[in-house]
Amino acid sequence: MRTRVLFLTTALAAGLLAAAPAAVAAPLGLGGDFNGDGHRDLAFAAPYATFSGQGMAGYTAVAYGTSAGISTAKYTVVHQNSTGVPGSAEAEDTFGAAFAIADFNGDGYADLAAGAPGEDVGSDGDGGSVTIVWGSATGLNGGTTVKDPAPTAHDEFGRELAAGDFDGDGRADLAVGTSSSYAYVIRGGFTKAGVIGGVQKVGLPDKAKYGIDAIGAGEINADKRSDLVITYRTTTPEGKDWSKGVAYLGSSTAKGVDAASPRPLDGGTSIAVGDINGDGYGEIALGNTFDKSDEHSGSLGGKVVVIRGSQGGPVNGDVPMARLTQSSPGVPGGDEQGDGFGGSVSIADTNGDGYGELAIGVVFEDIGATEDTGSVVVMRGSAAGVSTTGALNLTQSTSGVPGTAEDMDYFGSDVHLSDVTKDGRADLTVTAGFENEGTGAVWTLRSGTVGVSTTGAKSFGPSAVRMPTTYGAFGANLSN
Repeated sequence: MRTRVLFLTTALAAGLLAAAPAAVAAPLGLGGDFNGDGHRDLAFAAPYATFSGQGMAGYTAVAYGTSAGISTAKYTVVHQNSTGVPGSAEAEDTFGAAFAIADFNGDGYADLAAGAPGEDVGSDGDGGSVTIVWGSATGLNGGTTVKDPAPTAHDEFGRELAAGDFDGDGRADLAVGTSSSYAYVIRGGFTKAGVIGGVQKVGLPDKAKYGIDAIGAGEINADKRSDLVITYRTTTPEGKDWSKGVAYLGSSTAKGVDAASPRPLDGGTSIAVGDINGDGYGEIALGNTFDKSDEHSGSLGGKVVVIRGSQGGPVNGDVPMARLTQSSPGVPGGDEQGDGFGGSVSIADTNGDGYGELAIGVVFEDIGATEDTGSVVVMRGSAAGVSTTGALNLTQSTSGVPGTAEDMDYFGSDVHLSDVTKDGRADLTVTAGFENEGTGAVWTLRSGTVGVSTTGAKSFGPSAVRMPTTYGAFGANLSN
């Protein structure tokens, strides 16, 4: 999922191509390897950046992975004025506001689907668009528009994206969120000429008052078909907002997901799917940053609900695997009004023990006298689920983490766990979308036998990819 509802709302309120060596195609299924060198790469966006004089046109960049971690020595910047990319950079397009990554055309290279929910499509203001930017031996290069199947039925096509094989046919599909109560699964196989395998309309059990808040995908029931998770807000009989979530299990037929049998879940503004307890089934982590004054099911400083996966799908009920706030045992920090705990979430194994760690962005955490500085909490996984011991708390005041904790940095705007170095341990990427008065920055931290480490941690901003160091929320969105 990857745009964070609370972060975007607050933020709005308040092609250069580096040479890359030739490489053989990556094995199918190696997500995030755009140039086929065997290392996962990192995509991030500056959706509010001015480009070609157009405010909030946005751009997307990729830094390529190496055995030493993410490196900006090789990078690609993609925007709607890039050669071979459809469209043109226009004001308030917010290109890169959502991402999904998969090998959409089956050539062995990962491709990047980028949403531009503010794109005007003809006379349809804010109709939104989705572009697949294609991977190759030299990295991302050229793109193809994913056609909106119902442009008059909604706005903001591409506000949320998730990739997976929802029908089990071995081809990557793309789930697309909109401003309405419907999502669309665009089925593979995709081609550079714009061919797709079909479209499935996926309706929600209730009317979505503000459209779809988040989309995620992953293996919940281990049947080799991706499952789809969607969150949204509806209205209670008393007129209050209520955040809800639903899971749709992948279908054994060509229709995509079993949209007729939604599984009710807790709601939220961020989603991650991954195996925390090592049983082969994916857990669902739902971060909900709303407090009760904004949303009926909210909490004081934000919460994360972890729902167990099983052969039968998500096990929700009254007792999820974990219901976490900063007042929960083992969770660093204090539960305070407006902390934004759960503004971003990611799950992967950081120490190679077979259990997935849970990284949580606390985007508006105060650090000492600084306000809305932000922090990241990493909770350890275990056979029993999320562990109450050994949690890691990271801020820009943590030893080894570059930078200085300042007001309104929003450190933890997004978090991403992914094995970049090919050592079997997921590394951590953190963004601070408003670092340096809205410019934004990205931090990379490698993992070792004890998990995420600050040793050798690095950070970079727009200048590392030769883009202006001006307002743009660089890193507001990471690859998922």
